[in-house]
Amino acid sequence: MLIIKIFSVFLIIILGVIIRKSKIISSSTIKEMSIVITKVFYPCLILSSFIKNFNSEELIKNYILPVGTILIMFTGYVYGIIFKKFIDFESSKEKKTFHFQCTINNYSFLPLPIILLLFGEAGVPKLILSTFGSEISVWTIGILSLTGNRFEKKVLRNLLNIPMISIIFSIIFIFLKDAVNIDNQIIVDIGKSILNVISLVGNATIPIALFIAGAKIGEIELKNIFKFKSILLSFLRLVIIPLNSIFFFYKLSFPVDIRNILIVVAIMPCAIASIILSEAFDSDSEFAAETVFLTHLFSLITIPLFLSIFIKNGG
Repeated sequence: MLIIKIFSVFLIIILGVIIRKSKIISSSTIKEMSIVITKVFYPCLILSSFIKNFNSEELIKNYILPVGTILIMFTGYVYGIIFKKFIDFESSKEKKTFHFQCTINNYSFLPLPIILLLFGEAGVPKLILSTFGSEISVWTIGILSLTGNRFEKKVLRNLLNIPMISIIFSIIFIFLKDAVNIDNQIIVDIGKSILNVISLVGNATIPIALFIAGAKIGEIELKNIFKFKSILLSFLRLVIIPLNSIFFFYKLSFPVDIRNILIVVAIMPCAIASIILSEAFDSDSEFAAETVFLTHLFSLITIPLFLSIFIKNGG
């Protein structure tokens, strides 16, 4: 049953929450592990997934994946602009955070295991390719929403983060590999050995990332989280924005396999990274933490519901 499969993903998150609440690991450990995931494990997963599953022809064919995630994020950005006009916020910081939470969701680490469960290993590189558009969205319209539509050129430097560089390197490598046919068996064997090591490290990404995500949620101080604006945000992020995005996927006749990947991305809750970004850009990190917890909680219901309706009927 689909809901049982999806709940198994959340069990790892819940374990992280319990471990952090029990103070078995510290806040500094969570921070250090987050850095290791971003700079080591996830780049290895990107490299191994791309090289094993894509050739240059398939990369060109799947260009619409990052376009699709930009469409998801832009839909959220527009809804944020509309709805923040009608809500009485406690501060301008809370207002900006609300807009960001509408715009950017959990587009990588939470959908990864769900994609793996639904579509097997072949779905993972497609999801990772889609994050190219998500990363662009975070550091453009995401930061615009978080700063009250102020944009500084230095923010563009964040586009060249290690995961983004790994994606770009993988794409270049695949095109070069297809263009230059290497038939030297020694070089081929060395390449396969290196790729096996990279794959081994990359395979650790999903369970570790989910565990650390749970540990981060375990740090959240919950104070009256069931506020109108938080519930409204949850409804927008988990129901209205996904439905709107899915409508576009069907209307624009996205291929079924691509549409299925994008549907999984579209129905995800708020990004856990929003807590850190809210602090970094002087917005309301407390409101970010509350809505991260609330949307992850409600997504236990909405994710299986959306998947049972659209993946079954759409695929």
